[in-house]
Amino acid sequence: MAKKTDPFTRTPGIAGKAYIDNGIADEIITNFCSEDSAKYVYKITGLRGSGKSVEYSRVIRTLNEKKDWLVYPLSSSGDVVKTLISKLGMEKFIDSRKKEFAVSSNGSIDGTIFLASGSQSVNISKSYTDNDLFYSDEATLTQMIKTANKKKYKVLVGIDDISKTPETIKLLSIIGSMFLEGLQIYLLVTGLSENIEDFSNEKNLSFFKRADSKEIKTLNKFDITYMYEKLLEVDAAEARKIEALSKGYAYAYQVLGSLYFGKKENESLEDIIPDFERIMFKDSYDLIWKSLTNGEKELVRCLYKTSDGKAEDIKKLMTNPNSYPVFRNRLINKHLIDGDTRGYLKIQLPLFDKFIEIWGE
Repeated sequence: MAKKTDPFTRTPGIAGKAYIDNGIADEIITNFCSEDSAKYVYKITGLRGSGKSVEYSRVIRTLNEKKDWLVYPLSSSGDVVKTLISKLGMEKFIDSRKKEFAVSSNGSIDGTIFLASGSQSVNISKSYTDNDLFYSDEATLTQMIKTANKKKYKVLVGIDDISKTPETIKLLSIIGSMFLEGLQIYLLVTGLSENIEDFSNEKNLSFFKRADSKEIKTLNKFDITYMYEKLLEVDAAEARKIEALSKGYAYAYQVLGSLYFGKKENESLEDIIPDFERIMFKDSYDLIWKSLTNGEKELVRCLYKTSDGKAEDIKKLMTNPNSYPVFRNRLINKHLIDGDTRGYLKIQLPLFDKFIEIWGE
């Protein structure tokens, strides 16, 4: 009998058969493809491990399959402008013939022109002497996008887990100027809220600050229960027990599903909890905790010392109660704390209280 394949995954950006649709990717795809929509930029935010990359990947893959779209996912850590120019330059419709000439600082041109006839391709290369900026990256990229649009292509640029660098600032600024020219170029990024907010004070990036932001929240408990029931072939009661442990956190949902799928027949849900705890602590919570300031960490520790997360009780435990509103707002902004219930705070992360107890000092 063939061994069954684990339908769950811990690989960022991949959900596979265990994917739970929250509607975000579909909304973005619909607006990007609609001739009536004026939405050209989307930012997907959320807590680390919430599933941002999964929604990003779904948009990228769906539009990449459409014949009238050119899709270019870029790495935030690289030279995004030059990489985008290089990727566009590989397209057949871009005139990739190069002309070899030298451009001096006073504008004079030296070189030899060769004329050729016939069906053979002609390769000509370009070289510069004193003025390497004769063609700027912005001019080159803008012309390429114009050419793509003339060929009836829409262009999507994607950056997963964006961070503020001179290169990403430059790319966003160029894209912003293209919008003013009416070019059909679209932008999709994911990132932690604090990383995306880093761009807020940059000149010429007001379009990015005002663009639609879609927050990835907890997964629906009914959807999780259904998927566990279906993929793990357990009854509804057992599926509900697994779902309750996940607390709707996307990464926990995948990890729990994978561990349960691989457990031995004589093992129970309780038997896989130590491995679940180890993976969550190491892969997710340690990174989340390290990203917090000392003041934010204190508020989280105080929250867990209360019985129900009541704001007044948290304040009493803090060194400086007056700082509570500041750190509360920051933690809500970072998607770690849920403040939807007036006067109370809660954290929807399984076993995070135990992580704080062991590693939070």
